[in-house]
Amino acid sequence: MINIRTLKKLTDGDGLTLKNGKKIKYKTGYQVATEGVECTTPEQAKSAIKEYNGNCGIWYYEGIYYIDKSQRISTRAKAIEIGSAHNQQSIYRWRDGGLIFLH
Repeated sequence: MINIRTLKKLTDGDGLTLKNGKKIKYKTGYQVATEGVECTTPEQAKSAIKEYNGNCGIWYYEGIYYIDKSQRISTRAKAIEIGSAHNQQSIYRWRDGGLIFLH
């Protein structure tokens, strides 16, 4: 499972994706969240990660850790469908690290 030190090292705008608590990167597909929480400390973020069984995305911005329960989806259409159904603002495109905005 990811440790507090790694969370503390995140700088503004940094993020990462976890699968079973370990950092992971894919070459294709889309990462889409279905729910999430905001945390103000690395300790709270670690607890949230544990609640999601280490299967989540982390984004750190302006002192807030955004922890999203997420999954990799292979097709754009399905990722957009899931993201829209869960009122997400965007989905992450693995190929180039870009975002697809839904609203």
